[in-house]
Amino acid sequence: MKLKKMVTSLLLISAFTTTSAFAQSSPGVVKDDLYQKAVQKEVENFVKKAYTPYYTINSIQLSTSDYSVKDNRLTARVNISLNKTLKAKSVDELPYVKGLKSKLNVLKLRKDSSSTDAEQVVNDRMKDLQEYIGTSTDQNDSFRITAPIVNGSPDLKNANLEFLNGLVDWIPADYFIPSNESGMIANGEEFVTEAVTTNKSFLVKSPAETSLVQPLAAVTYDRIAARDYANKWTSNTTNASGYDTSKWNPNYAKHTENGGVDCANYVSQAIYAGGIPTDSTWKPESLAWVNTGRNISNGLKQYMVDTKGYFYKTTKATTPAGGFISALKYSHVMFVVANDTVTMQFSAHTNDRLKASFANFSASDYEFYYIKSTYLK
Repeated sequence: MKLKKMVTSLLLISAFTTTSAFAQSSPGVVKDDLYQKAVQKEVENFVKKAYTPYYTINSIQLSTSDYSVKDNRLTARVNISLNKTLKAKSVDELPYVKGLKSKLNVLKLRKDSSSTDAEQVVNDRMKDLQEYIGTSTDQNDSFRITAPIVNGSPDLKNANLEFLNGLVDWIPADYFIPSNESGMIANGEEFVTEAVTTNKSFLVKSPAETSLVQPLAAVTYDRIAARDYANKWTSNTTNASGYDTSKWNPNYAKHTENGGVDCANYVSQAIYAGGIPTDSTWKPESLAWVNTGRNISNGLKQYMVDTKGYFYKTTKATTPAGGFISALKYSHVMFVVANDTVTMQFSAHTNDRLKASFANFSASDYEFYYIKSTYLK
């Protein structure tokens, strides 16, 4: 009986102590929870407003990291994962395609000699875009919000909202908002113009290339296979290192030195998965394979564009899945995994990104490359 009373007393003391401790920490915990929910809701509303004209948002999940409150100022990174579907029921409803067809019609009415070539590239582009109609796509992005604490609550009306673009570029969140319809139409018109002028040799297929008979030794690039590889072998981690090597292909070396320098290694793997063959210059662990080419003259960009001529320089609006992005202010490359004409998405290593959107930011900070039609499967 004494033992039973002793146990009961200890349990009561333990319960009282735990309750007291919880009561002491509870206000701060509750306040932080409320703050985080408030900033998450702010980001959610921003994204939904930005995407409503073009997408149906099927699901959306948010989390907070790098959260702190200091000197009455809140800072938090809000990570968002969503699933979306274009509202367009056919490619013809896409503003970009309206631009393609508008420019093509102008060339036809003028009986321009380039109208036949223009019609070919327009039809090819529309065929590429068909995969996005009626298909839901995942997307993962990060925002950073900074807000003053006023009267015990975040002052979201005076908050600063930024968007993580590429590797380390926190840019004004407004750049996340898709172009308006007139801008997308202009992009489509520009694509046709460039396709029959400066990029004609890259986009317009010769009669031999459009025939069913292809040389057995021809190099062919399957951009969808490359895209699927890129999405398979990376992560959406938000940990401190910025990468999760358990999600990387174990058959390749992992370059995590100097805080992580695996971006070109990863893009090379995706391009190889698409069908571009290796040789003595471009192979796993070679300089051309693991270096972007931004700070040296014989890296990935030089090999793919200048030496072999597999890829050509183009624009963000005209780079489909299977192309790659090269940063100009620092050494970094990313692989394009989607471009439905409203949103471009990329996947990358160091920092790991999976199906992240690429914002409408300064074109002078990035270059875009896509496979020449000669090699496209």
